[in-house]
Amino acid sequence: MLVHETLLLFSFIRHFWEAGWKKDLSEALFIKDGPLTLRSQYSKLVIPIRNFLEFAKNDGCPIHILGQEKTGVMVDHLETFAKQIKPDVKGEPPSFAILSHEVVQKEIYRANDPKNPYGSRTNYGEKLFVKLDPFHQIVISVPTGAYNSAESFPSDTMDFIGLDRILATLPSLISYRHQSALVPVELANGVASLSDYPSAAILKIFAGLDRS
Repeated sequence: MLVHETLLLFSFIRHFWEAGWKKDLSEALFIKDGPLTLRSQYSKLVIPIRNFLEFAKNDGCPIHILGQEKTGVMVDHLETFAKQIKPDVKGEPPSFAILSHEVVQKEIYRANDPKNPYGSRTNYGEKLFVKLDPFHQIVISVPTGAYNSAESFPSDTMDFIGLDRILATLPSLISYRHQSALVPVELANGVASLSDYPSAAILKIFAGLDRS
């Protein structure tokens, strides 16, 4: 499922690129449900993805992508202290924290391995904590293009592709139906819900509820 989601995401990017619609491509924000990660045999796609994003950035066509994590160690870690950081009053501007390789390995996973820098083989995005308002905080991944193995990387918004624009867009995407949800992800999950798609009738057949 993970590799299919990634290929579907990049099929739209490829369509814009091959059509020569680079200005429109740079004005779009592509959102993935889940981290920007590929594991096991599919990790061989990570380096080509990074290389393409780096090439596009240097070609004057930065491609804006974010992945939202809704479960896992990162989300659990953020929830432990989210109430203590700003904004804690409605109307205050959002805040964010860039997670360097060192922070992720030593402070979150507590499994520092200098021989295998964090995400070097599996990730095509780096992590951030973002608190949008007193009730919404999210973990996101944003590409940097080429990989940097330094423990202190990333450390600045300029290390990411279009991070300033992405952060400026996020407040307009907040869903108030579910805590820490983004509207595009929520809508996509609703359309692709197994109970409704391809149809409730097919689900009944597979579940053995309809034997006619």
